[in-house]
Amino acid sequence: QPFGRRRRTTVADKLSWDEIVRKYPDEYVVLVDVDIDDGSTEVRAGIVFGHSNNSNELLASTKDALAGQSRTILYTGEVASGNYLF
Repeated sequence: QPFGRRRRTTVADKLSWDEIVRKYPDEYVVLVDVDIDDGSTEVRAGIVFGHSNNSNELLASTKDALAGQSRTILYTGEVASGNYLF
C-alpha cells in the first residue's frame, strides 16, 4: 500500500467485544462503528481503530484522524473498584 493510504474497513473488520478483549488484553481501544446492546450501554461490537496500553498516547495518536467522528474509548482489562479510567 502506498504511504498515507488507509485500507478500507469492511464488515469483516468488526469484532465482537469478547474478540476485542481477547485480541487486545489489558489495553485501551478506540472503537468506531460501534454496536451498543439495546436497553443498556454495553458494547457488543466495533471496529478497532487503535489500541495501546497508554491512554494518553492513544488519545494523542488518534485525535486528528478521528476529528468530528463518533468513537468510543474503552479499557479491555479489569478496573479495581473505586478507580476511574478517565
